Amino acid sequence: MGKGLGLVGLAYKAGKLVAGDTEVSEAVFEKRARLICTASDASERLLDRAQHMPDRCNGLYVELPYTQAELGRSLGRDACSIIAFLDPGLSWAFANKLTEIDRERYNVLSEALEARKDRAERRKVKKKTKRKRRPSHNQARGGRSND
Repeated sequence: MGKGLGLVGLAYKAGKLVAGDTEVSEAVFEKRARLICTASDASERLLDRAQHMPDRCNGLYVELPYTQAELGRSLGRDACSIIAFLDPGLSWAFANKLTEIDRERYNVLSEALEARKDRAERRKVKKKTKRKRRPSHNQARGGRSND
């Protein structure tokens, strides 16, 4: 199995990746797709559609160096021409694997996904550190609020 294909299988089993035209289209429609990937031998029609999908979900698109058969084998299928990562961290890790294969072609993708991953992590930390609102003096003593 090539670099990155193991991560594809792992993400699929964890539910952080969807595969197939219908499932990817649903994820794009619901704005859950972070990285949309197509196989190198996918049909021209699918490639054209996939290139426009990121406009609808604020994701990114990349054509993979893997064939439909290789991509499908990593998912436990016969063939698969399109996948979408739903998790920013896993999509960044996958982009790093692609960068190891071809730095010139995939480095920009890796940097863009790293920035998105960091932004998502900051939002999670910010959400956890929000302070709870303390009750007023009257509410703490069982009185009515002034609402």
